[in-house]
Amino acid sequence: MNDAAYELLRKRIHELLRIDISSYKQQQMRRRLDSYVARRATGSVEQFVRDLATDKDALDELRNMLTINVSEFFRDAEQFKRLEKEVFPELLRTKRGTLKVWSSACSHGEEPYSMAIILKDLTALHRSEIVATDIDREVLARARAGGPYNISEMRNVSADRLKGNFTEDAGSYTVADAIRTRVSFREMNLLEDPFVRGFDLIACRNVMIYFSDEAKQKLFQRFHDALSPGGVLFLGGTEALLGGGRDLFTRVGGNFYRKPSEAALAA
Repeated sequence: MNDAAYELLRKRIHELLRIDISSYKQQQMRRRLDSYVARRATGSVEQFVRDLATDKDALDELRNMLTINVSEFFRDAEQFKRLEKEVFPELLRTKRGTLKVWSSACSHGEEPYSMAIILKDLTALHRSEIVATDIDREVLARARAGGPYNISEMRNVSADRLKGNFTEDAGSYTVADAIRTRVSFREMNLLEDPFVRGFDLIACRNVMIYFSDEAKQKLFQRFHDALSPGGVLFLGGTEALLGGGRDLFTRVGGNFYRKPSEAALAA
């Protein structure tokens, strides 16, 4: 598609889905949309854009293509082991009152439920508040229901954790109410909506790899502001702090980065 057609599509996507594709890596996004529209559109790009306003299925399919929802429980098991053995215990030792956790791009809910299971095993779920957000309301519906999840999404869940935290029916799994009710799900656009502050841990994993450097820098600053002093940012395995982000956080091991504590700032 030419520049004018791409700009028309960009504006329509933002109007209908609140997704600003200009914050994504442009060459990558343009290739994906070129290919997608070529497969889906029987007429011009302009006709495709008009159809989006009246064809809910086409709009939902486009949303799913743009918000790549691929996840599993305890994804990147070594990092979740570090979360269980080091990061959460340290935060719990130093935190008075409720531990506030945010899974900022939760997809179908596997990430926040994994963190809830860990906190349960640490006997700290009762003193924790877990918020999970995503831009896609359809995946949030499945997350709120606690599934069902297929066997491939469960492959990192141990037999002991399966027994205590899930119900099984014909090869699919649903999160038990004792875990499901401890996670609060909300719709949120990370690039546009205001952030709540005061979190002790924020997870944003395997999302920013699709964003432009400018959008990443904006998010690093916003996550920094949303964390309490001494709070921890949990990134994906292929993501790293860029530019000014390195001045905002200190790496504490693996994919975990700490906002300086008040004591460190005063030193």
